[in-house]
Amino acid sequence: MKTYVTLMLVLLSHSVTAANLSETNISEAEQQKIRIVKGIYQLTDGALALCPKENAASFNDTLSLFKQRFPEVMDLVKNSPYRPTVKQKNVEATTALTQQCLFKQRMLNNMIVTEEGKQTMTKALQTLTSGEN
Repeated sequence: MKTYVTLMLVLLSHSVTAANLSETNISEAEQQKIRIVKGIYQLTDGALALCPKENAASFNDTLSLFKQRFPEVMDLVKNSPYRPTVKQKNVEATTALTQQCLFKQRMLNNMIVTEEGKQTMTKALQTLTSGEN
């Protein structure tokens, strides 16, 4: 389970390259918020949009539980100006997309049920609500 939490932290902290952020003269704190928003989006609604139709309902059930468990973080992500827009919706199944969807579903589940996952989301909330907007 720790593997999933570690991967979630990597997603949250490295989903946007430093080169893209440094060009815009954004503070480190704001860059961190951008990475968190985009990382959580890619793990949640972004992943759902890319899940093959055959996996979408199951993923959506897990995603609903995740959103219920972490409503404050999800509201901040949903209303963030850094949140990407959904480009695709439930694409045709490929082995890679199916595996990716199932992997992200397991990650979400582990974020819900493990202490490390809860701590990660608490830290994300603290970062997103800290001083600078």
